[in-house]
Amino acid sequence: MKTKKVLIIDDEPDVITYLTTLLESNGYKAYSTNEILTAMEMVKNIEPDVICLDIMMPHETGISFFTKLRHEKDYQQIPVIIISGVVETEKFNFHSYVSDDSILPPESFMEKPINIKNFIAKIEQLT
Repeated sequence: MKTKKVLIIDDEPDVITYLTTLLESNGYKAYSTNEILTAMEMVKNIEPDVICLDIMMPHETGISFFTKLRHEKDYQQIPVIIISGVVETEKFNFHSYVSDDSILPPESFMEKPINIKNFIAKIEQLT
C-alpha cells in the first residue's frame, strides 16, 4: 500500500513539528512549508493526498491560497483541512471569507490546539 502524503502549510515551526511527528507516527509521509509563496509549487511537486492549511500566514492568507487551489483543475480535488487558532470551529463560516459561492468550503476545519484523535480520524477519512 502506498504511503499517503500530507502537506502542512503553517508559519509556526512548533505546529509543523507537532503535526509532522503526529502524522509520521501514524504512517503518513509529512511535507511542510512555512511560506504560502512556495505552497503551490510544493503541491505540484508532491501531489499530496491531503493539505493541512493555516488561515493566518504572512504575505497571503490560507484562504487566498485555498481559493487558488480550487481554481487549479489538476489540484482542486485535494482535500483540505483548515487549521486555525483564530476562529472557533462552530463559528467558522467559509463564505464569510470567500465571496465566490462556486468555491465549496474545505473538507474540514479544526481549531488549534487540535484534538489528536479527531485529527488522525479526519486524515484517515480523507485519504
